[in-house]
Amino acid sequence: MRRSICYALMAGFLFLSLFVWVQAGDAVHATRVGLLSEAMEATGAVTETVAFNAWSELPDAELSDDELKRVVRASMAKLGYAKGQYDLKLTRSERHRLVRAEASGSGRRIAVIAQIVYPVWDRKRPEAYLVVNTESQAAEADISLLRSRVADAGACGGGSARISTCLVGWLDGKLDKEKWPEKLHAAGQVLGATDAELTVQPGYAGMTGFSPELPESIVVGDKRININLAIRYSPYDNRTYVVIASPVITGEY
Repeated sequence: MRRSICYALMAGFLFLSLFVWVQAGDAVHATRVGLLSEAMEATGAVTETVAFNAWSELPDAELSDDELKRVVRASMAKLGYAKGQYDLKLTRSERHRLVRAEASGSGRRIAVIAQIVYPVWDRKRPEAYLVVNTESQAAEADISLLRSRVADAGACGGGSARISTCLVGWLDGKLDKEKWPEKLHAAGQVLGATDAELTVQPGYAGMTGFSPELPESIVVGDKRININLAIRYSPYDNRTYVVIASPVITGEY
């Protein structure tokens, strides 16, 4: 298992762009982390890290390299980082141009990515995206302030930020795989999940569903989803990891 369990990937956010994202006002967000933490406790685990991952589509897909850098620097400034406090890197290929800033320390990891994607189909217009990933130790995170900063950072460049919240905890040792569904159902019950769908694979178990207690959701086909739970064992550190996210897990776990 990688050390950064919920470090979101650009591909995950591009995946989300295929679905309808239903947002609520900022006033309802304060209850989210508390409820997700209660669901974590129902599994027997304690929340160790909290991640806020924002994604937005930029209105201008013809930005120059310097303009992409300005967007990323503006986002990092919203997160409280001045120029020189983070690494900035530009990469390019035939199909994309990408500027990435990273910073870590004091129990926090930050990554901001601005990317222009040139689709495989020649006649389709390029698309530009901004992704803001933050991962903090739960005990040290000012949740309200961090989420507010992520929302502001995700809106840099003129896009409308969509934010996913991801909590990670663990149980020491290897939990019997047959108990994985029991743990997920316990968390789902706390969340008031309806239309829950459980998936069990050799290496992990996952659940999706809808909770009327949580703000945003995505619509996949004819289903509305705003909870995404997962559990898996890592032999590298002998822990059974539990991931609880809303509306969806947008990274690795």
